[in-house]
Amino acid sequence: MKKETVKMQIWGIIVVPLMIILFKNLYSLTNGALLGIFFGSVNNSMWEQTKVVMLSYFIWSLVEAVGKRSGFHRFAVSRIISLWFVGIFCLASYLLIYALGVESAGLPRLICAIAVCFSAFALSARLEYGERKIEQLFLPCVFMMLLLIAVYCSFTVFPPHMVIFEDTAMGMYGIIPEYIDSGAIALDTLYRV
Repeated sequence: MKKETVKMQIWGIIVVPLMIILFKNLYSLTNGALLGIFFGSVNNSMWEQTKVVMLSYFIWSLVEAVGKRSGFHRFAVSRIISLWFVGIFCLASYLLIYALGVESAGLPRLICAIAVCFSAFALSARLEYGERKIEQLFLPCVFMMLLLIAVYCSFTVFPPHMVIFEDTAMGMYGIIPEYIDSGAIALDTLYRV
């Protein structure tokens, strides 16, 4: 691995968690603007948390891609596979946190997100600099990326009524209206449990 690549990986390990924190709060920072809806977390659902982690990792991968001189296909394949890894394992770890009943605390989710990003950086480096011929997976990975973009746009705007899209505090889906009585919703959610 080149010295420049190692530097970029280290910077990624530092910058991606900071981007996760920024994107997590982007919806409230933009006062509910369209930018905050698409790139931020509109509630505390597992999907919104995963979306923020995946977006942070994806943006850092684009930053790394700009500086790439050769081997773009290997780089792209390794990053797209790692991006799917981030999404799948974030959702799996968040479901585990939800099942254990500690989802009310934000710290376990942040720790899981950072651990998944570290693992994704290691996986992408292993794929990119390993001996496997992964260049032939470029077109399927482009399709996987287009599929991920479609899922991202669709579920961000129209979240289905499933547990991974439910806000853990309010028991609602999608953007929670400002005029809602959050205390009544929280009590109703506790009553259902």
